[in-house]
Amino acid sequence: MKLKMVRSVLRRTLALVALLAFIVPKGSVAQEAFTIRQAIDYARSHSPALAIAANDQRRADAQAQEAVAGYLPQINGSGQFDDNLKRQTTFLPAGIFSDQPTPVQFGTQYSTNLSVQAEQTLIDVAQLNGIQANKPNTTMAAIKLKQAEEQVVYDVAKAYAQVQTYREQVKLLEENLKQYDALVPILRLRLANGVAQQLDLDRVEVTQRNIRSQLTVAQANYDVSIGQLQRTMGMPLEQPVIVVDEVRTDMAQREPVAKSFELNNLLSYQYNEQSELLYGIDLKRKRNAFLPTLSAYGRYGAMAQGNELAESYDNWFDYAAIGLKLNVPLFSGLRRTSQIKQSEIALQNLREQQRDANLGFQLNYKSARTRLLASTSTADRDAESLQLAERVFANTNLQYQQGLASLSDLLNADYQLKEARNNWTNSLLNRAVSLLDLERSKGTLLEYANTL
Repeated sequence: MKLKMVRSVLRRTLALVALLAFIVPKGSVAQEAFTIRQAIDYARSHSPALAIAANDQRRADAQAQEAVAGYLPQINGSGQFDDNLKRQTTFLPAGIFSDQPTPVQFGTQYSTNLSVQAEQTLIDVAQLNGIQANKPNTTMAAIKLKQAEEQVVYDVAKAYAQVQTYREQVKLLEENLKQYDALVPILRLRLANGVAQQLDLDRVEVTQRNIRSQLTVAQANYDVSIGQLQRTMGMPLEQPVIVVDEVRTDMAQREPVAKSFELNNLLSYQYNEQSELLYGIDLKRKRNAFLPTLSAYGRYGAMAQGNELAESYDNWFDYAAIGLKLNVPLFSGLRRTSQIKQSEIALQNLREQQRDANLGFQLNYKSARTRLLASTSTADRDAESLQLAERVFANTNLQYQQGLASLSDLLNADYQLKEARNNWTNSLLNRAVSLLDLERSKGTLLEYANTL
């Protein structure tokens, strides 16, 4: 008895497994759901733009180490082997060995010289200026990393809002299509009973087909927006993704970060400030290139000589020396003067560009604030218009069912409802983007992202 029960359970289990294998397609991947905050956090970990900016920051750190290395001791070894095929002849003055100048050849057939020299820069103001440039250079790299993060957050939040908008449009069109799917059979029944005209049925079916076409386009737009969101997140496109957050209609919960506009909060302004500092250091470095440089060195080596190659390495004679080396630039053909003049002009132009950029920052903030106020007002009006259009359509549909309104009245009410819905979803998207633009124009986008 128990054996039969086990066999029965086994058969049912195998049947269930076979059914699931038939229903679930092979290679299917479970959809991954993301809130907007989760999408932003994912992008922070997987965005190629952020990875590139992080690599640039590490490169700036390596450049800083390279600049410091120029003021550390430099140790070099050298070796030289000479086979003097024909030694140079020189003349000893007359009176040393004879009454006439005597030609002689010094040196041996083979000579080997090995040495190690250490040199330490003592005074080089221009090189010290190069080391001073490390701080603004690394700071600029850190700011660029923050700018890349800000851009990624902006792109993800905007793409997420776009997905929400298309998803809402798809949902509204599906609801609208259901209404016409229910209306068409009623009209066909009325036409069969002689209480409706063929023209009425044709008009409704045309509208039904148009809604299906609009739904297809909206669904395609939704799929494309999902792909765009995945790209901004740095996610593989073959991974199915769905968004969890619904479109927020409560404007009070999406107010901007309570912080006034200040240039110091803008990453671009901070970057420009460091850039001006870097230009100033470069100008000082070129001016200080006229100053003398002083370095100390120490050298130790050994030399082996002989007329036979093997025997030349039997005897080594070492030597050593220490000293100071002074380099005084006297004249460079006015090259350094021209370089200084070019740097001065470049610094002046940079300051003018920054002054123009600061005006642009202020204009961006005022424009973003104006667009946010306008989009908020538009969204409020569109929400009221949507509620009114829904009431008009509901009443007209009821009157049509009761024979108190014509089909033209119903189609007009439906058209107005679709327009109101479309305007409402677009206004919500415009307000979401305007809010992102305002936060970025104030330099508070990253703080705002933490509130999502």
